[in-house]
Amino acid sequence: MKYINVLLSALLLISHLSYADYRPPVSIGESKETWIVNADASVIQTDESFIQIETQKGIDNNGQRSFSYNSKLEKVEVIDAYTLQPDGTKIKVPKDAIRTTGDSVSDGAPMFSETKYKVVVYPNVKIGSRLFLKMRSIQHTPEFKGQFFYSQHFSPHYKYSKQEINIIVSDKLPLQVDSKGLDGGLINQKNHQKHYQYSFTQDSAEPVETYEVESEDFSPYLIASTFKDQIELGDAYEKGVASKIKITPTIQKLADELTSDKAGQKQQVEALYNWVSKNIRYVAIYLGHGGVVPHDAETILKNQYGDCKDHTVILAALLKAKGIESSSALINLGESYTLPKLAVLTPQNHVINYIPSLNIYLDSTAQFAPYGTLPFEDMDKPVILTSLGKMGRTPAAGPNENMIKTVVNIDIDKDGTMHGKSRSSLTGYFNEIYRASESNDQGADDNDRVRRRLRSFGETGGGMISASDPTDLTTPFAEYASFQIDPKSNFPGPGAITIPVGVVLTSVTSVGRDKPANNYRFPQVCYSRTLVENYTISLPKGTKITNIPSNVNYLKGSINYRAIYKRDGDKIYAFRALKMNHTNGICQAGFNEEKKDFFKVLQRDLRAQIFYE
Repeated sequence: MKYINVLLSALLLISHLSYADYRPPVSIGESKETWIVNADASVIQTDESFIQIETQKGIDNNGQRSFSYNSKLEKVEVIDAYTLQPDGTKIKVPKDAIRTTGDSVSDGAPMFSETKYKVVVYPNVKIGSRLFLKMRSIQHTPEFKGQFFYSQHFSPHYKYSKQEINIIVSDKLPLQVDSKGLDGGLINQKNHQKHYQYSFTQDSAEPVETYEVESEDFSPYLIASTFKDQIELGDAYEKGVASKIKITPTIQKLADELTSDKAGQKQQVEALYNWVSKNIRYVAIYLGHGGVVPHDAETILKNQYGDCKDHTVILAALLKAKGIESSSALINLGESYTLPKLAVLTPQNHVINYIPSLNIYLDSTAQFAPYGTLPFEDMDKPVILTSLGKMGRTPAAGPNENMIKTVVNIDIDKDGTMHGKSRSSLTGYFNEIYRASESNDQGADDNDRVRRRLRSFGETGGGMISASDPTDLTTPFAEYASFQIDPKSNFPGPGAITIPVGVVLTSVTSVGRDKPANNYRFPQVCYSRTLVENYTISLPKGTKITNIPSNVNYLKGSINYRAIYKRDGDKIYAFRALKMNHTNGICQAGFNEEKKDFFKVLQRDLRAQIFYE
């Protein structure tokens, strides 16, 4: 039903281009959508639109256009498609280049066979080509019985020729409409129908900015919904979920086995969550693709896989078997931090569990997030608690809860070669990032992993890496490395050397390589975190150390940085601690200026050297 969003599927993350230099991969040409919404909320949608190819990336990403739909709920047909060249030549898309395919993740997995893709392969696409598509969708069964909703956002990163949207809705449906930056409204009311018409044009495009929040949080939009509010949307979702949370004998037996030695509720919840995270394979189908109704707990358990809806159901069933109530929580998994005024599924594309008695959110699709932690993409997000009939918000990331501590010992030989060992431990959302990274790297060549790490800090050498089991959520994760770094300065002296980094998960040095932009046009995502580093560097015996870096004590706004350097004979002790403290997931006003000021201080510290003779 919402295949129009395919027009924006080629969005590229463009780094810091100037406004004048930016050229989007495609421009959105003339478009006309018409939605005829019947009294039962069934819909006939027609859409005709052009996209214009602007760059080679536009050819690569849009020469073939595809979109998903739910074959159980709707029928889709391509009425016309062709390539229109700059000289006016029209090349029709042949019938065999318009295909219907199954969802790639559903091969051999009948649970997801309802998701289909329409694929249109355009001929002779080149820069300047305009690709036309006319389609019709008949949605005979609404996603939620008797309810219609629509949302369209217009990204600042594209140019739009005139976009026309018509919604012709039965006056028996209590449709609400909200828009920003569009022209139009209710244009007539007759034959028991209301006709809304809106238009939008955007002549300029701006590049995507690093750390930008989802453009849905600030871009022009048109939203329509028959839901009274977010709570009613949550209630509609819950009606499709409640019957799936069945406590079968198999579910009860498993719940009892997993909690047989767990006395308290917290311990039981943790055991059940850990089991689902590790044993129910996550198949990533976003909310709305393949329907909004999950499968029943018994089927999910039998197949040992499921999407986010299924994950919440199997965990809820296991919890219920132990007398622990939970609720689904509709949420955005990404960089959107607000909900629209009217209730629609966008930006909610994900669902997790909430345990009221413990006031805790759990995302078992995040395989590497230990109990009590969430991926950063889940944090500080508004949620609809579907079985509780109320709104909630996931906790924001705090610097004390999300920390990496690193200890490094380095011995420098007489020729300047360095031999080191490191240990990195972490807490909070760093778990999901680095446990996943360790899991992906298992079986990889250690020397290659070490060389990549060293190269990122301008160092060369080799070594080995080991780590605790990333899938064991019951024990803290730590990584260990032994490494050798090629000389960075000449020995014997006189000479000077900056503090080496070695093989670590991350470093304050990484922050010093992330230069802030001069300014940002759009809201930015901010990450609260703490990085703590302790280095012991032993220079060759007999080396005379004549100067060490000066201490740094920086505190301004949300940034706190300390660096302490001590000398003891031929040893140097270096301590660095960086804390970034944000009240929520979006950067506060003025943070970029803070970051620019601090960046100068940090780079000066990172350039500071140990002088020796």
